[in-house]
Amino acid sequence: MKHPFFAAAAAAALSVGSAAHAASNDEIAQIRSQLQSLMQRVDKLEAENDSLKAENDQLKAQTEQVSKQIAASNHQSADKLTPPAVKAADWPNRVVVKGDVRYRHQITDDDSASAKRDEDLLRARLGVEAKVNDNIVAAIGVATSSAPGNPRGANVQLDGEFSRKSLYLDLAYFDWTFADNAHFIAGKMKMPFARPGQSLFWDNDINPEGIALTYSTGSLFGSAWSYWIEENVPATATVTTTTDTKMYGLQLGNRFDLGGNSLVVMASYYDVAAAKGRRPFYNGSSNGNSLTAPTEGLAYDFQVVSLGAEYNTKVGELPLQVWADVARNLDAVYDTAYTMGTMVGKASSPGTWETGLAYQLIEKDALFAQHIDSDFGGGLSDADGWVLRTGYAPARNWVLNATYFKNVNNKDVGTEYDFDRFMFDFNTRF
Repeated sequence: MKHPFFAAAAAAALSVGSAAHAASNDEIAQIRSQLQSLMQRVDKLEAENDSLKAENDQLKAQTEQVSKQIAASNHQSADKLTPPAVKAADWPNRVVVKGDVRYRHQITDDDSASAKRDEDLLRARLGVEAKVNDNIVAAIGVATSSAPGNPRGANVQLDGEFSRKSLYLDLAYFDWTFADNAHFIAGKMKMPFARPGQSLFWDNDINPEGIALTYSTGSLFGSAWSYWIEENVPATATVTTTTDTKMYGLQLGNRFDLGGNSLVVMASYYDVAAAKGRRPFYNGSSNGNSLTAPTEGLAYDFQVVSLGAEYNTKVGELPLQVWADVARNLDAVYDTAYTMGTMVGKASSPGTWETGLAYQLIEKDALFAQHIDSDFGGGLSDADGWVLRTGYAPARNWVLNATYFKNVNNKDVGTEYDFDRFMFDFNTRF
């Protein structure tokens, strides 16, 4: 029996019943039956009370769980409502801003010109690179340049009575890592292929436009590209239809580890499609390539095969680099270009220096001259000669460079003439 009160009451009733001799045995039995029935009902009520208590505890636990879920949901909703704050705090980790400013004093002694030229030139570049997500990086850059936007140089001349200098879109591309070590790049991009040493077959300021694929695995690397050169090239007397001039290219290479030294070997091919008979030129100049007539189109197509090598070692504590690059246009008569040189030291950290010497020859139609270096031979093909470089880094992010070009133009066609250029550069970057 669960309640002592009712047990005591029953005992008392039985005691009284025993003492009351007037009461009959039947009456006592009836009272006992009623008490027993009452105690059974009390037990039933207690069982129901226990059941209700258990249900109440269960409902309380469920209520607490629901409350926690609602609180968590509200917290997540609050997070979703405040991504700008999170992104605002995170953007410095995803965005890189960099640039450089170069002041150049340049002296040119070109025997084909009427007099020496003494110039001061300024180049300024600013770029922003952002990590869009785990697989895509996008970049935008602007640079100074002479009108209408020289593809081979970002220099502007200091003249024009303190006139404003022009800025142009220099870079605009995205780089999608679609697989391990594999990239798809589209837009106006940096050159996606390797070049040996200080080779001047391509101008360092060229930023091609189109699409490219790059891939590397271990020591092997490669790239392929499709670039727009000119849309709807104007018709000429020999070619009456307009066609888009494009460039298709491919490069394969390997980096060899030679016991602390390195050797890089690369083979490349590019084809300038729809070039022969057309004038896909910047600013109307063929830059030395042969024409069928002075106002007509190119005399040859350009299917250029090249092989380059770069060897890096040390002499004591000084870096030493030796390199060579050879190219041939399969569609031309004056079809060969080659260059070789060496560089000792590296002007990078404060107090370091470098100096180098190179020789280069570019026959008249060996390379598509729209893209060759703009300083060697005045930016024209059909030239050969020497390049002497030196540099010193007096402080962090500051390099002083001096370069001297000693060249001869019209090596294959026309009357030879000397072309000399001296450049002194004050380079800063951030």
